[in-house]
Amino acid sequence: MALYLFERTGGTLNTANVKNIITQAGKNRQQPAIYNPALYTYEEKSTKKVQASGPGDMATSPLEHAATQLGFKNTSVLFVAEGADDDNDADMPAARSIGSITPSIGNLLGATQYGVSIKMDQATVEALSNGDYSLYGFKAVQSSAGGGRPLVWFKSTEFGLDTGVSWEVQYEAYTSRSAIIPNGQIKGLSSYPIDLGQMLEVETPQGTGVVVDGTAGMISIENRTATQVTCGISEVVDGTPQPLCAFPLYGNGLDAIVPIQKVMFTFSTRPVNTGTVIEQAYSQSILIDLTAKTNREVSFDINKGWAWGGYSWAQAIRPSTNVVPLLIESNAF
Repeated sequence: MALYLFERTGGTLNTANVKNIITQAGKNRQQPAIYNPALYTYEEKSTKKVQASGPGDMATSPLEHAATQLGFKNTSVLFVAEGADDDNDADMPAARSIGSITPSIGNLLGATQYGVSIKMDQATVEALSNGDYSLYGFKAVQSSAGGGRPLVWFKSTEFGLDTGVSWEVQYEAYTSRSAIIPNGQIKGLSSYPIDLGQMLEVETPQGTGVVVDGTAGMISIENRTATQVTCGISEVVDGTPQPLCAFPLYGNGLDAIVPIQKVMFTFSTRPVNTGTVIEQAYSQSILIDLTAKTNREVSFDINKGWAWGGYSWAQAIRPSTNVVPLLIESNAF
């Protein structure tokens, strides 16, 4: 017997909602036999918290993504190990089931949420706002595949004296027919929720397919057609999966990608959208490594640039620097 604790902040949640979430997760992953609400018994712990007891076969990331799809934003799912049958145990935070992770790759995702706090003074905030600046974010990956490029992961014009950026360990694998060209945008995604240790099998020239078991510690995408497509992974930021990299996937080929906890931030007036291919830094940027700690604090000054105390977990990136090797790390798995 396993326990799943569904909890929502900023809204209510009941048994019927949770049943719909489980059903939707099964549709997304084409695994209705596993994500079957009839296999579970439910107890409403409060107006925001529901406990589901049953088989421990469901992964939490697809459940949380399904909750967002259905409009139940800010819903988290905690998995309590089998055998925990006490009510107090059910309310205790537990490790999320996110698949196997290979320690040698340096991607130890023990936590479920990561964040960076950006401190700025009033003069900097006013200068950025008056100058029509946007905050751009980029996320790093490791892969042995060639030709990969980072994408604009998120874009925001909402910032202030203390700007927080957070993201969750929830992934999707996607394909697209868009070409990978500098400053081009990757559009028309066929996207599927996926965990580390799973593989997207592309079955049609249009890029559609199914998610199956793959290689531990990585997200794999196999092209079972003779048509080249573009592929990559997305990660949830602000509740929405956004593509963060793009790789060419040739006919009958296989790309393996490992998301790592490195992010790059930059303020720029450049008018680009999420999903845009980037090769050079738009302006002075900062590359932050959150492998050892899930939250970091940095500061930005409109004249002095980025500051973080000079610690080894971050580095400044000069304008026009080639960021491809910084955000697409080569690794022979």
